[in-house]
Amino acid sequence: MIVIALQSNKFIELLPRVLLVYVLIICCTYSGRWLAQQFVMKNKWVLLILFGSLGVLLFSAVGVFAMVYLTNYSLEQDISSFVVITPLLVILTMLGGGFVTTTRMVFQQRITEANYLQQRAEAELQLLISRLSPHFLFNTLNNLYGLALTEHTRVPQLLLQLSDLLSYSIYSSDEPTVRLKDELDYIHNFIALESIRMSDRLILNTDIVTTGYEDVEIPPMVLIVFVENAFKHSKNSLDKAIQIDLKIGVEGDSVYLRISNSISKEHKDNTADKNSGLGIATTIRRLDLLYGKNYTLDYGHQENKYIVELKMKSYAKS
Repeated sequence: MIVIALQSNKFIELLPRVLLVYVLIICCTYSGRWLAQQFVMKNKWVLLILFGSLGVLLFSAVGVFAMVYLTNYSLEQDISSFVVITPLLVILTMLGGGFVTTTRMVFQQRITEANYLQQRAEAELQLLISRLSPHFLFNTLNNLYGLALTEHTRVPQLLLQLSDLLSYSIYSSDEPTVRLKDELDYIHNFIALESIRMSDRLILNTDIVTTGYEDVEIPPMVLIVFVENAFKHSKNSLDKAIQIDLKIGVEGDSVYLRISNSISKEHKDNTADKNSGLGIATTIRRLDLLYGKNYTLDYGHQENKYIVELKMKSYAKS
């Protein structure tokens, strides 16, 4: 518009009007953007209509009166064109500003959702990679070989448990949730195989729910992380006896876990997350992705024990 005005023979006369239209368009555009940010994305349609109508009336009135003033209006002149064109210009520019802002916010929301899904996929990939470490598998096979020489009657059952362990760890990721019973069976098999490695050193106390959870489902491979960590931490102990206390149950619509393991004073500082499978940090990340605020997790050292307490929302079987 300014270029057109510069090319006109009436440049001095037209310039104030062009500047008025330019300023009016800028104000209406940013007002439309503000309305979109405040009300459209929050679905506050009543407030949008109210403030939008006030904005149209205000800018239209300012535009009409300013244009009348700049055109040296007299009673003989017809201003109907101003009254029609100015509100139309205001409405279109406000809608344009609001549309651009809304479109940008929608794309930003989709990008955020895509990043969330990518982070979740990365967490699930880390879970898959760390399911059953080669170190655990090799030690278990070595222990089974030793038992085959001395107590061969125990080997078939332990091999079956190892098979179930491998099968569950591989195929459970295909579903977003699994039955709590399946997760507990996995934990039982894991404990049975780890108990071989610790032999008489292990003092294990378990209180695991056995009934009333037929319709309860949870994401796979969450509880086992803390059980795995407890065994890894306790193996660093120099004490002759290693104590692990495990309690898992259902409370309302939540599943809770409390596990503690003994650690020696000499190795208290060596139970870092980097040596604990997925690690507490990665596990928290996965819980955040899965549950948001629908879980609580407390962990840390208490005297010569490392204690973890988890409570997370369960899902009803569909």
